[in-house]
Amino acid sequence: MPDRTARAAWAALLAAAALAGCASRPVPRVTMLGDGVMKAPTAQEAEAYCRNFGAPTRFLNARGPAVPAGEVTFRCD
Repeated sequence: MPDRTARAAWAALLAAAALAGCASRPVPRVTMLGDGVMKAPTAQEAEAYCRNFGAPTRFLNARGPAVPAGEVTFRCD
């Protein structure tokens, strides 16, 4: 049976790993359609994906100045 110090160290390691897992952001669900065009379930996920590269998001199915609602096709320009 491991001593108390080893058990405490393992408990601290597991707690740190669990905390790190909770702090990470979810990965955007983006589908590549080809020729630089992608599809995402929401505009927020599309923007988050393009932000990973420091590129602005250009929505391809936007109607007017508002950010589109629902599934979107976009490019990271």
